[in-house]
Amino acid sequence: MDRRYIERLSYLVDEDKLDILAKSSVLVCGCGGVGSFVAEALARSGVGELILVDNDDIAISNLNRQLMTTKENIGRSKVEELKKRLEMISDTKVSTIKTFIDESFDMPKCDIVADCIDTLTSKFILNKKAHAIQIPCISSMGSAKRLEPKDIKYTTLDKTKNDPLAKAFRGLVKKEGYKHKIEVVYADTPSIQKEITQEGKTSKERHPLGSAIFMVGSVGLYMAYIICKRLWEEKENEIQRHAL
Repeated sequence: MDRRYIERLSYLVDEDKLDILAKSSVLVCGCGGVGSFVAEALARSGVGELILVDNDDIAISNLNRQLMTTKENIGRSKVEELKKRLEMISDTKVSTIKTFIDESFDMPKCDIVADCIDTLTSKFILNKKAHAIQIPCISSMGSAKRLEPKDIKYTTLDKTKNDPLAKAFRGLVKKEGYKHKIEVVYADTPSIQKEITQEGKTSKERHPLGSAIFMVGSVGLYMAYIICKRLWEEKENEIQRHAL
């Protein structure tokens, strides 16, 4: 891998840590707003391999926050368009899987998982599959209905607050009796409850999920940093285990 494009990062990060990133494989599930920022930040930081998973095609409403979207690629596969963009940026090996995450999903070999999915059942399934084979999984919580990018935190699901998606996810995890700690990145700030129309029959129809690149991008970038940090920690733990 040609490391000239991460020269500026090398002034901040030791060579051994850059080696860890270069030898790491990250599974990015959900390649929308948060996921596209996670993937691009990791590619620009010298991660060796990215595996992109998403079943959706690009819609015009994605243009305000998803990095690979343009007016020219509406209707094309999100994972394929993101792959094209990343391959123009770095030497990271990029592969794609166009699918929805359910129980039939076959986990590819990787070192860590970035869960950027917005469907609760899929988030839960992905975490279970990763934990079952002892692979760290970092899950993004809700970034919609927020404008100002602030109070973004890394913690475990049970410690989240001010996040409706995290609350719903906690409910699902509790219902399923799942005991494993779930690592999350979330915004500890109340969501904006702006009624768009009074004609909707449900609250979701009256309060559609507004999204802005300011929060979505910030969550994705912070999540990418946490993933790098966890990769370094995992390698350090492995070295310590072998030293015993």
